[in-house]
Amino acid sequence: MFKRKTTARRKLEADGYLPLLWEDDYCQVVIVPLENMAYVLKSIAEIEPLSEVSRTDFGFTEIFEHGEMPITTISKEIREDYLMELLTVFGFERATHIDYNYDKIIDCTTRQTKAFGFSNFTIFFEIEGEFVKHVWLSISERVSLAETSVKKFEHIKSVLYRLGEECEMILVDWNSMELIDLRNRYQINNYLNYFWK
Repeated sequence: MFKRKTTARRKLEADGYLPLLWEDDYCQVVIVPLENMAYVLKSIAEIEPLSEVSRTDFGFTEIFEHGEMPITTISKEIREDYLMELLTVFGFERATHIDYNYDKIIDCTTRQTKAFGFSNFTIFFEIEGEFVKHVWLSISERVSLAETSVKKFEHIKSVLYRLGEECEMILVDWNSMELIDLRNRYQINNYLNYFWK
């Protein structure tokens, strides 16, 4: 059984874009409504001191729950077709499958979880009916700009900015305890520059 999954994974990788989704990364770098800004800043202020004392070379000794956002993404009524078109216009590749924890292959065409991106940057989103329920990112650590290309990097920044401007969204990175106002190109650029050198 494991060998068959490995063969299926290799074939999907050879055919194109196959993003990896780790269970632990679910909504860790999340895009949420702007109205949650005060809640997020308060949560970061409460969690950050606790995370510092539990930090080790291998992660954290404690788990910190930040809870559900007071204003949910689905309440913004961002349509699935709007987000898919936005990502497609900016050249994001649509994944047909997701590699879940190196353990299971998820079919994006029949499931509620979708993925668009490039080899080192993926926007995942879940839908409920015709609306987007959750949006989160997966960014490979420290990628050289040559691996992504300047054009793709600019497309990533543009998509994030459009989500900020048109949908009034913010990005929350619970790993680094950062809040990025996606209406602010300068904040987006500074955040992404950490990953692309």
